[in-house]
Amino acid sequence: MIMKKKWLIPIVAAAAIFLVLQLYQSNSNNNTETPEIAELSQQQQQQASIHEQLSNNLEEKQKLSILQKDMNNSDLLVLSEIEADLDKLISLTDAKQAKQQIAMLQEEHPHYVYVKWERDKAKIQLGNFPGSDSDEAKSYFKDAERFFIPGDRYSSKLYYGKDHHQYRVLARVGDEVKLTAVVKASIIPQVEDHQRKNLRLVPYPAEGTMKVESVKPNSTVDTTVITGEDNGNVSHYYEKEVVVKFNSTLTDDQIKKLKQETHCIRAEKIGETYILTSDKLSTEELIAYLKENWPVSFVEPHYIYLTNEETTATFIPNDSLFSRYQWNITNIHAETGWNISRGSEDVIIAVLDSGVQSNHPDLSARLLAGYNVNDGSTNAADELGHGTHVAGIIGASVDNQEGIAGVTWYNSVLPVKVLNSSGAGSTYSVAQGIIWATDQGAKVINMSLGNYASGDFLHEAIKYAYERDVVLVAATGNDNTNRPGYPAAYPEVFAVGATTSGKQRAAFSNYGDYVDVVAPGDSIASTYIGGQYAALSGTSMASPHVAALAGLIRSVNPSLTNTEVMDIMRQTATDLGDPGYDQYYGYGEIDVQKALNTAASYAGTLQTYPKTVKNKLDQLIND
Repeated sequence: MIMKKKWLIPIVAAAAIFLVLQLYQSNSNNNTETPEIAELSQQQQQQASIHEQLSNNLEEKQKLSILQKDMNNSDLLVLSEIEADLDKLISLTDAKQAKQQIAMLQEEHPHYVYVKWERDKAKIQLGNFPGSDSDEAKSYFKDAERFFIPGDRYSSKLYYGKDHHQYRVLARVGDEVKLTAVVKASIIPQVEDHQRKNLRLVPYPAEGTMKVESVKPNSTVDTTVITGEDNGNVSHYYEKEVVVKFNSTLTDDQIKKLKQETHCIRAEKIGETYILTSDKLSTEELIAYLKENWPVSFVEPHYIYLTNEETTATFIPNDSLFSRYQWNITNIHAETGWNISRGSEDVIIAVLDSGVQSNHPDLSARLLAGYNVNDGSTNAADELGHGTHVAGIIGASVDNQEGIAGVTWYNSVLPVKVLNSSGAGSTYSVAQGIIWATDQGAKVINMSLGNYASGDFLHEAIKYAYERDVVLVAATGNDNTNRPGYPAAYPEVFAVGATTSGKQRAAFSNYGDYVDVVAPGDSIASTYIGGQYAALSGTSMASPHVAALAGLIRSVNPSLTNTEVMDIMRQTATDLGDPGYDQYYGYGEIDVQKALNTAASYAGTLQTYPKTVKNKLDQLIND
């Protein structure tokens, strides 16, 4: 049989040679492009570049539209609140009482720079009238003086004062009282500047202003940020700084040697982890030196994190801006949820952010004494406005005839200032803020901030809080990218994207397989610095809605563990987008009523039962 098949050998050999020749010719053709193929390849590259540019232009236009909407809505919020304030003042017929109320109003809301109250021959004037270089200010004031019929209202156009700030003259006439006021319109430029950074319409933070480098994520490979959109694929770290954890405690002699060899001008320590700053070595050189010469658990750049709201009765609070502007509360069914729980002051929600205005009239009753990680003081004042806005979404006083309503009524809010006045903070500051808030008894931590680099140091702080039963909530980011942002993408953190009033994913909202849920984040009305109110957009605004819900859940059922709280929020979310879990909406938009109903009757599982029992015993002991 074998002999009969010998004739096949020449044919097989010829076929093999033919195939080899064909493969060689194919490879030769691939390696040597014809002019036509080269031209086609170039055209394809150009088309891809044009497509990418068009996509970026469209996204920028969408964000600019969102920015304009935030500015317009913020202006409307301010005017609505001013109308409510002035209506209260014209109802006062006693001069002494009126003077006290005007003085209190100006103290709480410093944008009321001048107020005049008149009744018969009684006249009260508090503040200074801001004139202008032209006769514009006097002209508007004279116009306001002409109104005298009960029910008359006047509002001038904006004018620039001698101090280059914008002002508006207003007048109200009541049955017995006439009121004239001049209000500083400072909030609109503040909101514009704030949101250009928050929505990544400008490069931020600016290189050179904070000794910052922009790099490809989780690396020290330098890249250049030219436009705001470039932020979507970069991380930032402090130049000539590293975060390093050693395998064992260093002796004094070792620390001295380390400082000498790294030309260290600053060394901060938390646990076994150090922040080292050199006046000569670059970040890359510091990392290389430490890895080669010291037994380290990890060493990484010092990354910067940025400022990336069963019963069926509906309760409508009397807060002056609620009915007209707070669609977000209605969308997540908070009004019906309030029949189950309105929160507990014993359940603390920490806000890691730019600080909070402690004397804001709509927040002061809910705030605990805060902490400033940047200087180690208790002064957690907010110069930016971001943290005050986030805190208001969580816990602005409800049903107090002032401003807005928070998602919770009674939960205590703990301000932790981890970002500076420009809205940037470091790995160290965020990590230290997490640890401090946990040690102060926070049961929920909100982080409306992030970066595209995963830092081991920050992750250790996250684990520290998580292992101590804290619910950690973070915003996914505002770059419309699926690149994981941190701390949101850590497995211990509950990641939140943003939705619009129509329950669609917000155009800027980051997405990916780490997103847990979504919440309202499009032009959200909340408290702002200067005792004012603003409408801002971002996943930064979505995250506090979820943190507030976690606080409500832990209030209605304190025995629940952090994992059980997170499971309840996922299980009760309203499914959006594709059926089931998807990368754009996660498990869906939070539903406060469903979540609280579930929490109130939650029995847990066999896996979580031991920890649940421990929590109940701890609660009994503490009580």
